[in-house]
Amino acid sequence: MSLPFMDIFKDWASEYDNFVTGQDPEYKDVFVNYDFMIAQAVKYAKGDVVEFGPGTGNLTNYLLQQGLNVRAIEPSEEMAAIGEKKTGITFERGDFLNFKQQPADTFISSFAFHHLTDTEKDIAIGKYAELLNEGGRVIILDTIFNSEEEKQSMIEHYTSLGFNNLVEDLNREYYPLKETMESIASRNGFDYHDTQLNRFAHLQILEKKTIKKPFDLIGHTPMIEITAFPLNKGNRIFAKLEHHNLGGSVKDRLGLNIIMKALDRGDIKSGQVVEATAGNTGIGLALVCQKFDLKLRVYVPEKFSVEKQSIMRALGAEIINTPTEKGMLFAREEALKYAQETGAFFTNQFESPDNPSSYEELANEIIADVGRVDMIVAGAGSGGTFTGLAHYFKDAHKVIVEPEGSILNGGASGSHRTEGIGVEKWPDFLPKDLIDAVETISDIDAFTKVSELAKLEGLMQGSSSGAALQAALNQQQHFTNQNIVVIFPDASDRYLSQAIFNIKGE
Repeated sequence: MSLPFMDIFKDWASEYDNFVTGQDPEYKDVFVNYDFMIAQAVKYAKGDVVEFGPGTGNLTNYLLQQGLNVRAIEPSEEMAAIGEKKTGITFERGDFLNFKQQPADTFISSFAFHHLTDTEKDIAIGKYAELLNEGGRVIILDTIFNSEEEKQSMIEHYTSLGFNNLVEDLNREYYPLKETMESIASRNGFDYHDTQLNRFAHLQILEKKTIKKPFDLIGHTPMIEITAFPLNKGNRIFAKLEHHNLGGSVKDRLGLNIIMKALDRGDIKSGQVVEATAGNTGIGLALVCQKFDLKLRVYVPEKFSVEKQSIMRALGAEIINTPTEKGMLFAREEALKYAQETGAFFTNQFESPDNPSSYEELANEIIADVGRVDMIVAGAGSGGTFTGLAHYFKDAHKVIVEPEGSILNGGASGSHRTEGIGVEKWPDFLPKDLIDAVETISDIDAFTKVSELAKLEGLMQGSSSGAALQAALNQQQHFTNQNIVVIFPDASDRYLSQAIFNIKGE
């Protein structure tokens, strides 16, 4: 900070509180609504706070009253003496550029940042970017100008009023243009938000940008509205696009939860995990096993999607193919047998209570996306997605979706082209009274909806998504004015070998 300002601080120290309370007419416009402005600034502060230029401690007191941990850094002994007496804490000696550097959640300043040149402002913001914790922010309440023309106009206005001290400040100190602050923020990795609170003062919030890591891509998937299909009066269909998860399906949520819970309990003792799956659960498990250096062995009926099997192998899983005609029950028996023989951890997605609990965050996301949910529609493979959501949306009309060849509606177990859903025995964790309706969808209807989603909505979805949409369209005919949420588990690209866009399966 430029040394000449230290003399200014000596002159201002005893008069500063008079200025901010409007008792000096020259500075009344600068500080009008002062208490309101610093209260607004404090709303954005969090955690460990570093306040630069606390002066006489007005902002500091607001921060302390919010229970925040505050380090107040003040270069002026005269200002600090007043501020320490007012706040009851010790001010550190230093300034925006010279201070004991340690991590913080918030850097904040009121009516002091203009003492830095634009180059110094850039350097300071760069320092704060390095020290801020995840999600940290810089808060600057100070005078800035929207344009050079605005600044010159104000100088002329206050010159005509004879406010010579204020005009001297405007000419001498380093009040930046808004575009300068935006540029400094962007260069140093911040999103910039500005709110003008009076003729002079702007509240500037610099939010540190965060670069996501791969596992941050599990969850928080998009919600879109389906509009290309005729609906009863007032009905709306919303689809949760789960192929945006890291591994490309809703089962990433399961893989993450089931392994994390097992690790927390100490259930994984041999370093090896085993499961029986058509593919998506295996992909989700492979991602998490890779992260924690666990070996994964997966039993898959041999004629299931070669794309999903290739993805599992690419992620490090060992694939054991079982005869397709013996179905998933046989694959599960083989996985259990292997676990019993070797001590590998059997994730047992079809029976583990950790399966339905994997979808609590999905339910929270749906509420955040849509608000009111009148109907929830989800397919049943293991039954975990439906069960988890049904427990959460107790007052909604809950529709479970299966293909022909699944047993939930009392039909016989048999083969089907629709992958990812369909059960051969009732899931242990699924109470029947959670279900309001079972929709059994033929392969041809599921694949037809896959093609229609592509042609009418530009959505490339898997066959279980097509079945879920058909189920939602069937059910909505009995209702009006409903918000209907449908889970689209994955995308079509992992089923191309299964001729997913060929309705007749030729």
